[in-house]
Amino acid sequence: FIKRNFNRWVATLMQGEAQGVLVPPPMPVSFDPTTIQEIQKEFDDWSAANNNRGVQLVIGNAKTGEQQTFSAGNASKGKKVSASTIFRMGGMTKIMGGMLAAIAFEEGVVRPSDPISKYIPELVAGGLTAVESVDGVTVAKPVKRELTFWDCLGMKCGFSSSQWGMGTMSAAAAISPADGVLPRLAADKCSSAMTTAKDGKLLRPAEWLGCRKQIPLIAQPGGRSYYGYDYDVLGMALARAYKKDAETLMREKIWSKLGMDSAFMSWLRTGTSPKGDVAEMYFRVPPASSFAGGAVPQGMRAGQSMWSSDVAVWDEGMWNLMGNFNYEQSDDAAYPGVSGYGEGAMMTFGDFAKFLEAFVKRGTGANGVEVVCETTWRRLLTPTVSDDEGMGFLPPFRYMDTAGDFSKQSEWRWGYAVRRSGAQSDEAGSPSYPYFPESSASVGQWFGSFGTMFKFDIESGLYGVGGENTFSAFTGSKQLGAGFIRRNFNRWVATLMQGESPGVLPPPPAPSAFDPSAVPEIQKEFDDWSRANNDRGVQLVIGNAKTGEQQTFQAGYAAKGKKVSASTIFRMGGMTKIMGGML
Repeated sequence: FIKRNFNRWVATLMQGEAQGVLVPPPMPVSFDPTTIQEIQKEFDDWSAANNNRGVQLVIGNAKTGEQQTFSAGNASKGKKVSASTIFRMGGMTKIMGGMLAAIAFEEGVVRPSDPISKYIPELVAGGLTAVESVDGVTVAKPVKRELTFWDCLGMKCGFSSSQWGMGTMSAAAAISPADGVLPRLAADKCSSAMTTAKDGKLLRPAEWLGCRKQIPLIAQPGGRSYYGYDYDVLGMALARAYKKDAETLMREKIWSKLGMDSAFMSWLRTGTSPKGDVAEMYFRVPPASSFAGGAVPQGMRAGQSMWSSDVAVWDEGMWNLMGNFNYEQSDDAAYPGVSGYGEGAMMTFGDFAKFLEAFVKRGTGANGVEVVCETTWRRLLTPTVSDDEGMGFLPPFRYMDTAGDFSKQSEWRWGYAVRRSGAQSDEAGSPSYPYFPESSASVGQWFGSFGTMFKFDIESGLYGVGGENTFSAFTGSKQLGAGFIRRNFNRWVATLMQGESPGVLPPPPAPSAFDPSAVPEIQKEFDDWSRANNDRGVQLVIGNAKTGEQQTFQAGYAAKGKKVSASTIFRMGGMTKIMGGML
């Protein structure tokens, strides 16, 4: 009786128009000043124990407006990490590319189903092939349909990344289809579309497209989701749709609106300077097995910590990744690269934090400027891949672990990932992230190849972004600073939030009170039902925590000769478990 009617009763009760009296909501707590000092000491101690390696983390609370930066170590030789240090964001650029695509859909410039070839004719379906297995033999077959903007967002175009054919991922080539796609990607100029090529310059669109057409896609469009160049192609198509260069488009639609003044897309016009101090790469030399030649290059030794400027000769397989950390300067009139939306953005972590704060605040920055309307913002919280699909690397590396970002337990959205609902533990039975519950729809995260990461929780208002200035982990280099942050991030956030100073929140709109006329109508339903069922005892308490209201409906007998009342004690049964869970 109660289960059948509960939702209808609640809906009826909430049709009242009288404004209820709000119980003031609990204010979010401010960051604990004592904890700030303790965390900063952890940063200082860690850096001192690791050759003064540079590391930084910005943690903010969008509900209180607080933000705290922790920094330690050197950004370059003789220069400390500071608020003006510019890092390469790497793959964290994708979430901004995803938002820009949503803006384009909102403005009607393009539609999700539009073919990419409308703006990039070199990628027309008739000129592309994709790898397929036929009777156990790998062959290149014509693609079955056009690539779309939606394919790009879900990384379902079948593009791959050159990184999977070099460094420690070279093992992938041995078990991938025998068409040699991966080795060819690593060897030619397709290998760094979004960043710098072997000559230290951005690959130009014509150069990359001409190369990419000669290599099969690793999957049919719309098939499996594989991490690759999709967001770079997305950015190129969006820029052409708006008739602007990719960096100008990103700056106009997002960066300038949020005051992200240090941001640029790995390229500056000759004669201009970055609005900050660009970090120099600092890395630990990988073991010999990570190099294409099977030996550590001259002038290096495995395990040695080095600044990139101290390296005289670069191994062929590592050169591209080294170049990715730098930026190009040229006389071009506008940004000359493919787009950079995959991993090309460079900026301070403080500027990236402005973007995260706007994302957490439903598309509006701390400066009050709206980047996307709330309807569009809500779309950014939806998946761009099929349920349970996760994100793969390449065939047959569909997943790399049981509970990470590339797994069946992850859900790829508009340039970032969340833990799929129910994905709470790994094979060892331990939770992945105890404070930021990645199974929540309000929590997102991603990372950059060069030791960067971000997390946000829309419900709590918390966000964090940080990392180091190191070599890509795909080369075999250990990202010590990123590991330090990832291991401790949730503990730091939980500790910071133990402060007792209340923050200042704008008063929320008052919800409607229960409709007084609905209360006797529902009570009559209880009375009628009980009489029709031998005066069976039944009771229901409905409340509204926002207005402080509560209404009890009851009828019938709790015991022989005794009516159900407010003092009637029931056995809760399995409902006890939620209290056990809280405890």
